[in-house]
Amino acid sequence: MTQTSNIEKFDEFSGQVLASFYNSFPVPINLQARDFVEQPTQYDESSQCDRASPDAVFFIATVEWLRRAGYIHADEQDGNDRIVKNGVLTAKGLEVLKIKPTSLTDEPSLGDQLADAAKKGSSDAVRKAVTEIMSLGARLMLQTLN
Repeated sequence: MTQTSNIEKFDEFSGQVLASFYNSFPVPINLQARDFVEQPTQYDESSQCDRASPDAVFFIATVEWLRRAGYIHADEQDGNDRIVKNGVLTAKGLEVLKIKPTSLTDEPSLGDQLADAAKKGSSDAVRKAVTEIMSLGARLMLQTLN
């Protein structure tokens, strides 16, 4: 990846992950860091073996955040920081991704927009969709609490 902020990187990974789970819903799938980062491993001199690269660790941390925030369900990490096992959208994740923008009811759902942007490799469109998805998710949580 080019030099981007953590938030931009988080948005890109979040968008790619959510799009993958949206496209496979309701079937759980495995995601591997090598499908999302250029270099998933790097050689570690001290242990004399390959370890997860910083980008792979960031990818897994993003997925873990999505899991803890309730957007996805996935098995606990295996400790190698490279594979997400049995990942699937939760009811909350699906609900947010199925929302259509209120101003444009003929527009595709946020999930469809996100999946299309991820497929086309449009980082700006992915980040924009993720920002809207996270905002809607936060509003849904607040409504639930009130």
